[in-house]
Order: sequence, then C-alpha cells, then structure tokens
Amino acid sequence: MADWNRFREKIGSWFFWHKTSVMEKQLFNSMLFIIAVYLIAMGLLNIFLGQQLLTIISFATLLPLGGIFHLVRIKNQFTLSLYLFGGLSYPLIAINFFLNDGVLGPTAYIFLLINVVIISISPRKMIVGWATVNTLLFIALFYIGTYQPGWIYTTNISKDYLFLDHILTYTGSLLGITLLLATIKEYYYYQKAEAEAKRNELALLNRDLSEINKQKDKIIAIIVHDIKNPLNSILQTLELINQDGDLSPEDLNFIHSELLKNTKRTYDMMENILEWSSFELNQTRNRIKSTDLKGLFKDTLDIMTAIAKQKQVTLLVEFAKNPIVNGETDRILLIVRNLIQNAIKFTHSGGIIRFEVSGEDREVVISVEDNGIGISEEKIKDLFRLEIKPTYGTANEKGTGMGLHICHQNAVKLGGSIEVRSKEGMGSVFTLRFPSVLSVEKPAVSL
Repeated sequence: MADWNRFREKIGSWFFWHKTSVMEKQLFNSMLFIIAVYLIAMGLLNIFLGQQLLTIISFATLLPLGGIFHLVRIKNQFTLSLYLFGGLSYPLIAINFFLNDGVLGPTAYIFLLINVVIISISPRKMIVGWATVNTLLFIALFYIGTYQPGWIYTTNISKDYLFLDHILTYTGSLLGITLLLATIKEYYYYQKAEAEAKRNELALLNRDLSEINKQKDKIIAIIVHDIKNPLNSILQTLELINQDGDLSPEDLNFIHSELLKNTKRTYDMMENILEWSSFELNQTRNRIKSTDLKGLFKDTLDIMTAIAKQKQVTLLVEFAKNPIVNGETDRILLIVRNLIQNAIKFTHSGGIIRFEVSGEDREVVISVEDNGIGISEEKIKDLFRLEIKPTYGTANEKGTGMGLHICHQNAVKLGGSIEVRSKEGMGSVFTLRFPSVLSVEKPAVSL
C-alpha cells in the first residue's frame, strides 16, 4: 500500500507541477502528459484496427514530445517548447488526415483538441495567431478532402470500423479536453488555497502587529507613568536647593545624599522597566526569578516614600510575612508601583497610605490602602477597562488612565487578580493576590 501511494504521488508530481506559479506552464506540463497517454492509446487502437503506419507515427511522436516535456519541465524553455509543440502537432494532424480517411475520418476531433490545448497555454498575444493557423489548416485540409478526394489515402473500411474509430477518437479528444479543464480547476483551487493561506498569514501578522502596537503604547504609558513621578521628586528637590540659599551645610549634605540615592534608585528602576519592556515586546517568557518580596520592593518603596513626602502623604509599610516568590518579579513590581502611585495621586496632603504584604497558604496577598477621595460604585465596574484619557489627582497630577488596566492585565498573567473596595470620600483598598511558594513566616516588619 505504501509503495502504491508513493507511485501515485510520483505520477501526481509529474502531472500537477505545483512548483511553478505560472498557470500556462502548469497546463502545458499537464497536457503534454495527457497527450502522451492519448498517443499511446491511439497507437494501441491503430494496432487493433490494423493501421500500421499510424501506429508507428503515434509511438514515434512520443520521442519529440518527451523532448518538449524536458524543455518545459527541466530547462524552463516555455516559449521555444510552445513553438515546437505547435510545429509538431499540425503537420502530424495533416498526416493523420491524409492517412486516416480524410473528411470521413475523426481528424476534426483532434483539430479541436489541439486548438484548445494550444490556446489555453499560449500568451494572450499569441492566441489569435494560433487560432488562425488552426482554422486555415482545417479549411485547407477539408477543402482538399472534399474537392480533391483522390489525394486522400482510403482503405476498404466497414461501417463498424468507421463507427469505432470516430467513437474512440472523439472519446479520447473529449477526455483530453476534460482533463485540461480539470487541470485548470485544480490549478485554480490550488492558487485559491495558497491565496487563502497567505491571507490568513497576513491577517495573523496584522493581528500580531496590532498587538505589538498596543503593547508598545502600554509600555510607553508605563515608562511615562513610572518614571515621571521620581523625576518630578528629584526636580522639586533641585528647585528647593536653587531657591533656598539659607540651607546649612548639614542640610545640603543630607539633601545631596538623598538626591543621589533617589537618582540611583530611579535609574535602577528605569533600567528594570526598559529591560522588562524589551522582553514584553519580544514576548519572552523566561523572566522568572526567585526572591523574597521585602528585598524585591526595597528600592521601589524608598522611591515611593520620597514621592509621598513631596505631597506630605505618609506611606506606612508592613510585611506581615515576607514570602519567597517564584515568578515574573518585573510584573509584580509594575503592579505595586502603579497601585502606590495611584494611591498617592488620589490622596490629599496629610493623608495616609498603608502598604501591606501577607500570605494565605500558597498565595501572596499585597494590599494598598489609602484614605483618599475614593471611587464611586459606578466607576468601579469599569475600573480595569482600557480607557486612554487624562486623569487628575488631588494636586492636579495628570495621568494617562491606563495604569489600573495594565495592573489588571499583568495580575492575570501572574495567575492572580486584583480586588477593589472603595467608598467615595473615604478611600480605597486595592488587593493583589497571586500564587506563590511561601517561605517560613518571618516576624512582622514595619518600615
């Protein structure tokens, strides 16, 4: 069975030349194969009918036909092959006409077959020429057969012979035309499938490009969101130094020290964000680290504390537990930065923000609670939807409106979720939960 399948595939590869993208070459290849089979059948028929000369011509024609097939398939000489095929076909048709009973014989069917074959494979500029050759030769031969019957070689044939000759030649010609049309349809469906595959590939590529553009926009928003506030804090400190000339050397040394720390933390945070952004754009999934959350959050919490102080907001930090996490720590940091910055943004001066890390079984729980302006129940429903529009904090701080949507998406990628409890005028509590392997519980630590 396997050998038969291989044989069928081999024959199919010779008949349907899928490697070429030119329909005319595909058809020419297939029709040469069909005509070869047709000549073999006609040769066998002529043996049966006792037509020795026509038998020799049928089988002898296979040799130049094989040469034309070689030129088309191997040498890729399509135009030369077409001229040779036409130059071979019409003289042979004329010989068949004179040797096979002229107008009484079945040559007209072969005329039609050859014309359909040549027209189907010819370039448009050659169609009229080939059709004219076919028509003029047909008229000339049938004129001779009608008005000069003495030029035609005739045999004493019976009506049965004549009937059989016409039926078999017509059937062979019809089969050839049918196979030609089937080849055209096969090529059409093949090209259609190829076009559909390319269309799906382009659609997938467009979708990927669209996703990359969306991801790029989100990453730009993250960079702006996460870098803007630390830089603003540094800027305000520098403005304070520039405006206040009465600072003591001790105060200046302290400010310089804090400024250096904040600048270094901001730089480190920027490096982490840019590195994470690169992995996000490349859709890389190997950013998994094992670390304790207190060590992971230290620099970020120091920066957030400095930003909160600029607004006279108190940030209280408590680690009820210090879990060890195995996960994409960049995503965790991203969510934490956004939640704390949001809390600072929507809390009035003199307000308090509580950041707490705890755990339940194999789950990490991080909460950010503030006593700020709160959120209405109507807005909570759509809080995590992507809605790019400016938002303004209690000190008129401007944001993109993308922060919570990004937090939600990254929480889902961590296999977790974000819960919200809020009341207008009373404040909000955002709780991040995600799976992790918890370490042995450590004593509560307050910063």
